[in-house]
Amino acid sequence: MTERNSYRNFTLAIYCTNRDVKRMADQKWLESSLNEISKHVKIDKVYLENFRESMIVDKDTMLKVKSFFESKGIKTSGGMATYLGENHRFKSWCYTRSETRETIKKVVRDLAEIFDEFIIDDLFFENCKCEECIKAKGSKSWKEYRLELMEEISRDVIIKTAREVNPNIRIILKYPNFYEHFQFVGYNLEVQPKLFDMIYTGTETRDPDYTMQHLQEYQSYLIMRLLENTKPGGNGGGWIDPLGRRTLDRYAEQIRLTLFAKPREITLFSYGILLEFIRQSDGSYKPVSTLAAIAGRVLDETDSFLDKLGKPYGIPSYKPFNSSGEDFLHNYIGMIGIPLEITPVFPNEADTVLLTECAKFDPNIVEKIKNFLIKGGTVIMTSGLLSALKEEVLRELVAVEYTDKKALVKGFTIFESWLSPSTHVYYSDTPIIIPQLKYATNDAWEFVTALDKGSGYPILLQTKYANGTLYILTIPDNFSDLYHLPEEILTYLRRLFMSNMKVYMEGPSRICMFLYDNDSFILHSFLPNPASCNVIVKGEGKIRELRFNFEPKGFKRDGEKVFSLMMWPYSYMVFKIE
Repeated sequence: MTERNSYRNFTLAIYCTNRDVKRMADQKWLESSLNEISKHVKIDKVYLENFRESMIVDKDTMLKVKSFFESKGIKTSGGMATYLGENHRFKSWCYTRSETRETIKKVVRDLAEIFDEFIIDDLFFENCKCEECIKAKGSKSWKEYRLELMEEISRDVIIKTAREVNPNIRIILKYPNFYEHFQFVGYNLEVQPKLFDMIYTGTETRDPDYTMQHLQEYQSYLIMRLLENTKPGGNGGGWIDPLGRRTLDRYAEQIRLTLFAKPREITLFSYGILLEFIRQSDGSYKPVSTLAAIAGRVLDETDSFLDKLGKPYGIPSYKPFNSSGEDFLHNYIGMIGIPLEITPVFPNEADTVLLTECAKFDPNIVEKIKNFLIKGGTVIMTSGLLSALKEEVLRELVAVEYTDKKALVKGFTIFESWLSPSTHVYYSDTPIIIPQLKYATNDAWEFVTALDKGSGYPILLQTKYANGTLYILTIPDNFSDLYHLPEEILTYLRRLFMSNMKVYMEGPSRICMFLYDNDSFILHSFLPNPASCNVIVKGEGKIRELRFNFEPKGFKRDGEKVFSLMMWPYSYMVFKIE
């Protein structure tokens, strides 16, 4: 067996689709392609898939390819994908039908005979609405039916079948990137992580503008933290692909942000996609890999400092299991420089909690808010949750109502004191549509206001409750308009969210901050242009950049230390507070 170099802080896996595996039966092709990829990345493991698009790889080929990789010192695990193919536009298999179940059982048996571990790719969902499914659903909602169905398939068709063949098998369920919508197609974050030995995280965010999902860059980090908090110690790693991008920068950023969440393993999808083939003069084809070269540089670079970072943390945001509302808003807030940590368990021990609309799925949420405030905590509630809770907020917490009226605003001001008028008006670079909130004078106070033609609409309201403080934050109709808020307003919000943290940032949106519990942090710019920003450290601290080993000069201001920085496009810096 060959000795192989590995990364210090994580392992690297490559997922090989069934088509890749079939092609690997050609030993010459397998040798040359592996040599090319291995020039750039340090492979610890491959996932070998036996099934996708109704095509099963025969056992002899699987065993031959498995043996080859193991002879090179590369670990092997199995893989499967319940995917019908491109022509079906992500239509799932019909798991209601017995024929589907029997096919899956055969695939699982084959994997369990060959491997001691296999992973299920993130196409393991149910969106079929055939007549058989409609009949089986009966009076249940599609969400209810699919959650029950996929729990049954997970437990009785996949896990039970695999363990009958191989009692020691480890089965990993990979979750896709659409975490807000899992429950609508049968993914159950409350139940499935308890059934499977491990889970895995799809951190593919691709292009935020020109792909259908419009996922924000910050999600590659945040979804890792959500699934780590869902199954602590049982989130196997993050999975990236190079698809749906306009530039190669986006591929590198997805890898980098996944690593910022400190995963145990990174998986690159897929072996075949990593390769290109250049025709030679003799008619043969030489494999090359631009993608592997980019991945290798990012992996090496990030591995050089990951061990200097502590455990990731941020302002906790409670997202109950199988909930949705203000979908993916957390990532937009992350993109304005406010570090978050999504958790499916209400964070009773925290100082501050962010509650978006999805918290409405907890039937006891108002009581939890009250108890949190009584203990002296700070609750930041979005306008979406205010709208969802309606009368409960009015009756139990504060006289604030979400109306059906809108306002088109561009000017903003901050009220530092109720005794004096605001002294500055700050302007966004584009008009922003916001919902109008109505509140009772003296039961709540405006701290940030949007101005329009002699009138004003609250952006940030505050009220005291027992020993705590409740804030209500107005969210624009278009979440990305948060990026267009004036820098002064963004800084005010960052100071509020991060009031119990040692550091925060002043500057434009689209510069993200990642915090770690050993006083280290990362700033990452997603701006296409150079931008200046300030890092503010509370007290007398200084900061050191860890990659390039320099100390920015700072100055004192109001009991804080201010460090001015220039962020270059799509760049990042890693700091330690000393």
